[in-house]
Amino acid sequence: MTENHVVTFYAIERIGDHKKVGRTAERFCKKNKIVGTFFSTPQGINTTLSGSKKALIELIALLHKKFSLQMKDQTWSVSQKPPFKRLKIKCRERLLPLKGDFDPVESRGTHLDHSDWNKLISDPNTIVLDVRNNYETEIGTFKNSLIPNMANLTEFPRFVDKELLANKDKKIAMFCTGGIRCEIASSYMIDKGFDEVYQLDGGILRYLKDAGEDNLWEGECFVFDERVTVDKELQPGEYYQCFGCRRPLTESDLQSEHYRKGVSCHKCFNISSEKDKERFAQRQLQIELAEERGHVHMGANAKQNKL
Repeated sequence: MTENHVVTFYAIERIGDHKKVGRTAERFCKKNKIVGTFFSTPQGINTTLSGSKKALIELIALLHKKFSLQMKDQTWSVSQKPPFKRLKIKCRERLLPLKGDFDPVESRGTHLDHSDWNKLISDPNTIVLDVRNNYETEIGTFKNSLIPNMANLTEFPRFVDKELLANKDKKIAMFCTGGIRCEIASSYMIDKGFDEVYQLDGGILRYLKDAGEDNLWEGECFVFDERVTVDKELQPGEYYQCFGCRRPLTESDLQSEHYRKGVSCHKCFNISSEKDKERFAQRQLQIELAEERGHVHMGANAKQNKL
């Protein structure tokens, strides 16, 4: 079985022509059959990609050589099944849509490795802050974490203003999946006057890779690809996904009368409109037709190879 190498990395630094970076990455990825998502902005890049390890290493080297980008925080894993269906190159003005005058290139939280992180979050006076979306926090987090219960990161400023401004003198230990959301959120908090802001270097994924027997993570970790979740060993987890609302589902959730593959689940059935459900159903149909054509094509190739 073919192994699909998966790499997550980002670089936060000034980019003069971020669209050129995007075009360069797109050409290389298409030529080398790399799939996944690549964000390019004037503040830096953020990406999770899958392909052969050789091609991925060559892409990282190309970005460094041509644009002097420093991708030191690379997190690698392996998926037995393709984690992405296609390549998406997105050129935007910000790494994440969090409003404010803060500048993540200029100031961000202090990075901690897994050992220093464990020491910090074991201090009862530390506020351990999970800055992920609410559906991510439901399936795993660190013990005693403060959960903002956000639909997305754009709600973070309101949470800070309401819940955290009175704690500017306390140590804040924040974490997210791969680290990029903490880079942005920590910059925002520093701009708001927080004195000690720390972040888990490389996020949960790096922590799961490096912590070993010292692993304090509880549950699984949601990932934004076909694996849905990974466990403590970075192996595909036990969750499925509703492609209508993108939320993780347990096997028992699939038995709900509201679950329809690619369309809805019990969490979104009463929220999505009939127009949305029809659109999702058409999308699911196209996916299934494409997969069917792919199986037919593979079968024909196998037959040809036997002749």
